[in-house]
Amino acid sequence: MKIKGIGFDIDGTLYNNCFMYLCTIPSFLKHPRLVYHYSRARTEIRKIRPIDNFRRTQAELVASSMKVDGHRVRTLIETKLYEDWERSFRIIHPFDGLQEGISGLRTDGYKLGVLSDFPVQNKLKFLGLEDWDCSFTSESTNYLKPHPEPFLELAARLELQPEEILYVGNSYEKDVLGAAAVGMKTAHLSSRRRGDTVADFTFSSFPELFEYIKKMN
Repeated sequence: MKIKGIGFDIDGTLYNNCFMYLCTIPSFLKHPRLVYHYSRARTEIRKIRPIDNFRRTQAELVASSMKVDGHRVRTLIETKLYEDWERSFRIIHPFDGLQEGISGLRTDGYKLGVLSDFPVQNKLKFLGLEDWDCSFTSESTNYLKPHPEPFLELAARLELQPEEILYVGNSYEKDVLGAAAVGMKTAHLSSRRRGDTVADFTFSSFPELFEYIKKMN
């Protein structure tokens, strides 16, 4: 089936992964206990089914682990983690050639979307990448990648079948396996190709990806 849409992860995909870790250092130094328990909760919440309110459930997991009030924890996550992380994006730049390449995809008629496990809007603004048909966090679906729901929501928002979408990400377990499970084509940003990969394409620079897309259809 012809590819009509391209979906992108953000963190570690649209910009260098090392900057993602640098962004979290100030929060870890200021709030090490909160960051530690938040990270544990993000792992645990991927195993929970069903979830009817993601951020409430996430806050409850962190609060239980920290043995503090859930409402207070939810506020701390929003202000001390999410907002602080987004502000740090003012100094981060996307990969070279990415803006021009995405503009070229738009010119070629592809629908373009962003799906991330974290809040997206201010990040995209600071990265100078705002021209999307849709952009959202998987949290809004109540599930994180690699659960099928975020990828199916991406297809719905792009008004395409999953088989008509190429999803691009740097995490093999979350991005590649998650997207492939619902029938999407996948492109894995990695310095080396896994021997057991299910990705349709592995690339280490965006010029490689854009050349692949040109030849794909």
